[in-house]
Amino acid sequence: MRLRFFMVFVVFLAIFALSGISFASEFSADLIMKGSAMSGKGKVWVKGQKMRQEFGGQMGGIITIMDLDKGFSWVLMPANKSYIKSKTNTKGKGFSPDNFVGMQQGQMAAQVKRVGTETVDGYKCDKYLITYKNKQMGSMTQWFAKKLNYPIKMINKNSMAGDFTSQLENIKKGNVKDSLFKLPSGYKEMKQPQIPGMPVKE
Repeated sequence: MRLRFFMVFVVFLAIFALSGISFASEFSADLIMKGSAMSGKGKVWVKGQKMRQEFGGQMGGIITIMDLDKGFSWVLMPANKSYIKSKTNTKGKGFSPDNFVGMQQGQMAAQVKRVGTETVDGYKCDKYLITYKNKQMGSMTQWFAKKLNYPIKMINKNSMAGDFTSQLENIKKGNVKDSLFKLPSGYKEMKQPQIPGMPVKE
């Protein structure tokens, strides 16, 4: 159970890193994650202020749904039909690095700095360096695609979850169903695991 909670935390970090939704964004993409603690493939759907991510990896499958209109995210574990609900802190302007990551509190608090521009897979990106106040959390570098208003690549370096990279591939615009962002029936809420820096439910 502790290992499962740890993997949920790693996925949570990846979500923070790969979040850059604009109000008009609507697309799907493959998610490729590589790291010492977790490696695998997943899928991401984005529509407006909502995001869904499905990831298999080494823990048997995790689904994350985030809704900034409501200000919450849900991490679902289909294996036992349970979920963990967390509050998100933003300025109400989507998931851009300075609005979203820069607004987090506690051990997720971080300084966000734009350090240049680069092209990744044909997309012109703003490159950001995110340095967490908690030194154990380390830092992450992310490439924010201007055309998509969404980061398509991230490199995270820390001593808690280990180093890992995440990148979006096969990006397809449009045709994202609203039903993807609804909490499925039959799932039960679990108590928030005591993992440093995870936002608490209100």
